[in-house]
Amino acid sequence: MGYDSLHAQARSAPPYLVAFVVVLLTAYASDRARTRSPYLIAHALISSAAYLAIAITGHFQDHISPGLSIFIRYVCVFPATAGFFSAITLIITWSMDNRVEKEGKGASIAILNVIGQCGPLLGTRLYPESDGPWYVRGMATCSFFMIVVAILALVLRILLQRENRAVANDEDHGTVDPGEEREELMGGGRRDDFERSGDQRLVYII
Repeated sequence: MGYDSLHAQARSAPPYLVAFVVVLLTAYASDRARTRSPYLIAHALISSAAYLAIAITGHFQDHISPGLSIFIRYVCVFPATAGFFSAITLIITWSMDNRVEKEGKGASIAILNVIGQCGPLLGTRLYPESDGPWYVRGMATCSFFMIVVAILALVLRILLQRENRAVANDEDHGTVDPGEEREELMGGGRRDDFERSGDQRLVYII
């Protein structure tokens, strides 16, 4: 954006500070609402829109004044960063929410980390020096993948809703003993008893 190294370092801090606060607020709100996917989808779409705005601004750089271009791109870094880190937090939490067994939680974290560490293999190639200083392709690619995150979250939400409806229908038709406790994930019942029983009639967090 044309800043010297000292000013560039100073301006890199505020987006991460805002992201830190947004992540905490999102975690608190999603816990209170006992749901993950709406927040995840919203943050992914917001981040995608911000990355896209940065890419479009860079693409039409010749038709925008330098001051306006810098302003748009810098302002968009805030929602792009906050949405990205909030999405990561929600993905990890959502994965653990819907696994009762300790082994399942551990496996979920391991798989997420393996997949997540593949990101730098692509990320380091998204911003070649030849694309500078606007890096339109890199920003557009980030925007696309945040859209993919939102789509996958929506698909998972639909699948989990179907599973929850199937459990509810079984209870309504008497195939499940209504006197039996049905386990809700995300802090809803006696997890130790549930794990020992092997009962898999879960109410998934969506």
